[in-house]
Parts: sequence; structure tokens; C-alpha cells
Amino acid sequence: MRRGTPKLRIVECDAALQEISSRMPFRYGTASLTRAPLLHVRVKVAGKDGKEAFGFAGDCLPPFWFDRDPAKSYARQIEDQLNGFRAARHAYLECAAIPLAPWEIWQVSHPRTLDECARRGLNPLTAAFGGSFLERAVIDAVCRLKQMSFFEILHGDLLGFDTSRHLRAEPLAEVQCRHTIGLSDPITQGEIPEAERAGDGLPQALEDDIDLYGLTRFKVKVSGEHDRDLERLSRIAVLIHQRCRSGYAVTIDANEQYAGAAGLERLFEAVRSKPYGKELLAALLFIEQPFPRELALKPDAAGEVARLSRHAPVIIDESDDSLDAFERAVSLGYLGVSHKSAKGIFKSFLQHAWIAKENKARKKQKLRLLFQAGEDLACLPVVPLQQDLAALAALGIEHAEKNSHHYFRGLTHLPPAESASAARAHPDLYEEREGAFYLRIQQGAISTKSVSAALGFGHTSEPAFEERVPIDRWSFDRLEALERHA
Repeated sequence: MRRGTPKLRIVECDAALQEISSRMPFRYGTASLTRAPLLHVRVKVAGKDGKEAFGFAGDCLPPFWFDRDPAKSYARQIEDQLNGFRAARHAYLECAAIPLAPWEIWQVSHPRTLDECARRGLNPLTAAFGGSFLERAVIDAVCRLKQMSFFEILHGDLLGFDTSRHLRAEPLAEVQCRHTIGLSDPITQGEIPEAERAGDGLPQALEDDIDLYGLTRFKVKVSGEHDRDLERLSRIAVLIHQRCRSGYAVTIDANEQYAGAAGLERLFEAVRSKPYGKELLAALLFIEQPFPRELALKPDAAGEVARLSRHAPVIIDESDDSLDAFERAVSLGYLGVSHKSAKGIFKSFLQHAWIAKENKARKKQKLRLLFQAGEDLACLPVVPLQQDLAALAALGIEHAEKNSHHYFRGLTHLPPAESASAARAHPDLYEEREGAFYLRIQQGAISTKSVSAALGFGHTSEPAFEERVPIDRWSFDRLEALERHA
């Protein structure tokens, strides 16, 4: 730990929610996201010198990703996620009653959060999600306390653990947007029923997204239903070939829908026989989480991973539920792991350092290299999106799934003052159209310049908690009322 690493106490922690509605359904795995709570967290920290600073974090609470138990309602899923946060808040406040470095706070609080969540019947992903709010908020507070950017804090090792030797000299200036093609997303305008047209001036069909944003990277969701997936992939192959003449790349996300390799191999073989199917498969960068989390890291999964790896590297996402999960996955033949801010920032940078060390040996042995992939749940502006972009830029992940611009209407979910403030602070990231602010994507890329330079964790904004509902007064009834109103 370097001299200058701040020792902090967490003085207080507030949380508040608002309800958000998607402009079109986001279907993945067994879930369909049309409305969700958006949770913001605020911590106040105090240094040993008495100086204080606030830090913020935020994320939407999606259905059926952290826990795919079909017996649980969406209301129960949200309550579990909120309880995961409550467990983490208690652990962090208890741990940081005395001054500790941010890394030390996490080292103590993370296992306590896991233990308390296990006692409550909550799985490790839910626990990590709850803890990630505190991690992000504390990191933000350190940046503000030191009046430094996230990248400067990392390079100075001011979080309390050694990250700088594995970091780039500079953060990425941009991240290529790997556009999500959800299970119910229209491919062409002509297939959108009149009653389902968003009518908000934003692209709804894939063809229009490509034209407006200049997209060349795509993440395609598959359902595990052979005929349906074959029909969609065949149409996607033709469209992308027609619209992306200078080249493109795709990833396949199976969201745990296959018990083994045979189903995906059969699908790939069928796609290969379709027009431009060979080209689509030649552009396949990796296959994400094909197997259910309860099977994916069992010893006998190695053979299934090897079969799929003949087509493209296989990565874990939902199975990355512990600090050693990726190491165990690599022993079975997986080559990649998803970075998600919702799984924890410290964890992503620990994995980044481990991958750097392992790849040195793998290069000497002429083995395929390990990597991190940027994946998204629905990081909305301002706080969730900008913190994730800052992390991606620091990790050097050159393309990442990004979808909030597609499923939600810009920054219109925010109080007007917050959206206008974000647009002023980040003119490279947002643009104004017809009186509202939207994510700026040019030639398929999202700028990360201003988020990497911000004297905070990707942002300097302060969400208005008085315009949101305190966590202890919020109930699922508010989401149901939102649906009835819509």
C-alpha cells in the first residue's frame, strides 16, 4: 500500500429508487424487461484528516439474471436484490467505523456480505451485486476526496492495492458499442406491428440502429429453440452482410440455455448452410455462457467446452459468482470472463491482473490467450453508464455490450436538471435532439474521454435524492402502478 492511500470511515449511506420503463421489451434468457427500479446509492466518507466527500453509485434491478429461480416472482427478485444491498450496507458501515483503505474495506466487507446473504438465502451473484453499489460509491468518494480521476487513482494505487503495473499508460479514448440484439428485437422495420411501434424517433429495428449509429459489433441472444434461432440468425446474417460492408464482428449469448454443446453445434451447422451464414460464423468472437450455471463449472463440462471452442472461445458470465470462478473455468477450457460493474469493480481488476500474469506464460507456451469481455445488464445514464465506461476504458476493453440507448429513451428517465448537467459536463458522450439528451454513438463508438478525465468515478454529478423514493419507503406496488398507467 502506497503512502498517500487514504484511510476512510464511511460516515453514512443513503439509497433511493425511481421507476423506469423501457421503450421496447428487452428479452434475454427467460426474462423480459419492460419496467424496473433504478437504485442510486450515496455514501459519505471521512478521511483521517477530517476531510469529507460524497460518492455515488447506481444500477437498475433487472429480472431473472442474478437468480433464475422460476418459482420467484419479479417482486421477490427485486426484494432479494434490495436485501443484498442492505446486507452489504450493514457490512460496509460496520467495517468502516474505523479508518481503512478502500481495498481493506472491501476485503473485510465482501466476505461478510456473502455470509449474511447466504444466511438470508441469497446467492453469491445477488450478494456481489449488493456489494458493488458500496464499492462503486466508495471509489467515487475517494476520487472526489483526492480531486482525481478514476484512472489517476488506479495509477497511483490509491485504492490500497497494486493495480498500476498491469494498467495501460492511458485509458481508452473510446469503446466500440457491441449492440445487443435481444430475443424479440425486430430485425427490419417491416416486421414491427403498428401497435408495437415506439414512435419516439429512435431506431427500433436492427437495420435502423446500424444506419444511425454506424454499428459493426453485435451481441446476438439465442433462446435454445433451434428453429426460431435459426430463422433469426439467418435473417441477421443477411442484414449485417448488406449493411456492414467494411466488416463486422458478433458474439453469441446463450444465457444458460444449453445443457451441452450439441444444441449449439447443430445450430451453427444449420446457419452455415444459409446465405452469408459462413461469414457470420467466421466473424464470431466468442460464445457467452452457453451452459446453466449449475453445470458450467463441473469437471465434465470440459469436454463440452472443448467442442464449442472449435467454433470460438467460450466465456463465463453468470457462472462468475466467486473470486476463483474464472480460474476454475480456465482449468476447464474457458478463455474469457465477463466484466460487469454489477459483479464488482475490485473483482474485475483482480481478474485483469491475473489474466495479465497468466497470458505471459500462455504466450511462451503458444496457447490461446485469456481475456475479459465487456457485458451489460442495462447501464443507464448517468451514474451507472459513466462508471462502467470509465472502468472499461481503464481495463482496456475495446468493445463492450451496451444497450440502454436501445431499450430506453436517452436520459429522459432523469430529472431535467440532471440530464442537462450531464450533457454540459460530457459533450462528447451526449447529444441533444428535439429537446432531449441521448447517448452519442458515432461510427459505432462511444467516447470515454470525458468520463476518464472526470474528477470522480466517471462522473461529477450528484443525483437528486429528494426526487427519488428512499429505499425503506419504496415498494413493488409502484412498478405495478407504472405498468397500469402505461
